[in-house]
Amino acid sequence: MSKVDTLVNLPTAINVAFSTALTPAIAAAFAKKDYETASKRMSFSMFASLLIVLPCSAGFISLAQPILNLIYPSANNGAEVLMIFSIPMIFIALNQTINGGLYGLNKTYVPALALAIGAVIKFILNIILISNPNIEIMGAGISSIICQMVAFLITFTVLRKNIKLQIKPGRMVITPILAATIMGICTYFINQGLNLIMGQSISTILSIISGGIIYVLMILLFKILKKEEMMMIPFGNKLYALLVKLRIYKEE
Repeated sequence: MSKVDTLVNLPTAINVAFSTALTPAIAAAFAKKDYETASKRMSFSMFASLLIVLPCSAGFISLAQPILNLIYPSANNGAEVLMIFSIPMIFIALNQTINGGLYGLNKTYVPALALAIGAVIKFILNIILISNPNIEIMGAGISSIICQMVAFLITFTVLRKNIKLQIKPGRMVITPILAATIMGICTYFINQGLNLIMGQSISTILSIISGGIIYVLMILLFKILKKEEMMMIPFGNKLYALLVKLRIYKEE
């Protein structure tokens, strides 16, 4: 269980940078009564969190056993647990980002309340599910999914009442999920093919690299990022200019 926690905590650790930077940015925007900037920053941060964590989740699901074989060769059990814990990881990342926004709004009690309610639900479900011989340890994953979903719904509801979010579900939620799903399916079959011609460790590493490339290509193919959003990331202006030159994007 501890090795699964270590793996799923890696993507969320990266996402912490977004939530940490978001707090003073939101607070400063509200102090200036610049609600438009606060809305844009919060919306983009949630969008960016999804773009970061979704491919990680899809990768853990499609390559759960190969990843455990690579990192923990002498104790590589728990693939099913890693797969199911990859789902609450998405809500954990979103909660981190939303909490950063709520802190900036001086709503510090909301994340604590949401976490407390989620923890109570998780405790009750753990007792019910883990004691079931047909579910056992998988019950911890199921309870984590429900716990994090409840916490997300609470914090997101409060956030929406205080900030008018500029989130378009089709482009900013459904399309990234589709891109990550395609990546996960392709990565699985790439790994299966590579296992036939080379060692499992090398094939796993190459599969992970291939998955990353496929995901980036999907983002470009679906044009998930708009020009304004691309300018918010490091070297975004140079990246956009290159994509225009390659005729992947049209100059706006």
